[in-house]
Amino acid sequence: MRIFATLLTLLALLFSACQELPKEYRGEEGKKKLERYRNQFVKGVVVIDEKLRDKLPKGQYFLIISVKNLKEPQPIAVLRVKNPEFPYRFKVTGKNKIRTDRFIEGELIVNARVSSSPMAEARKGDLVGSASAKAGDRDVRIVIDTEVP
Repeated sequence: MRIFATLLTLLALLFSACQELPKEYRGEEGKKKLERYRNQFVKGVVVIDEKLRDKLPKGQYFLIISVKNLKEPQPIAVLRVKNPEFPYRFKVTGKNKIRTDRFIEGELIVNARVSSSPMAEARKGDLVGSASAKAGDRDVRIVIDTEVP
């Protein structure tokens, strides 16, 4: 009985995977819409400048990576990682968006911050760095090279 249920589930998945692309995603305009969703990510690595290595917080700390576009000060997406090892490879996607009505697209600023607090605001002693990127970039390198005074 269990095998039958598994086979039935597999057949349902195969059937749904073969469905035709909805009309709104066909043609040139549809391809543009799909591309907008497909490139809604930024991928790369965060490294710590050697001069700040000994300033990493002792005990629990967080790496907070935020993605902003050049036109708006509020982040589009935020990724928080507890106690990462550096260099840290990251991927910020649409799943990390703060609001569903905004897109990770166009020219971006990607900020990285190491803090003993998971909160959004930078605090004295936090370590920060940033890099320019475009949506869909796969090799963004962020060097954390500044301590918040």
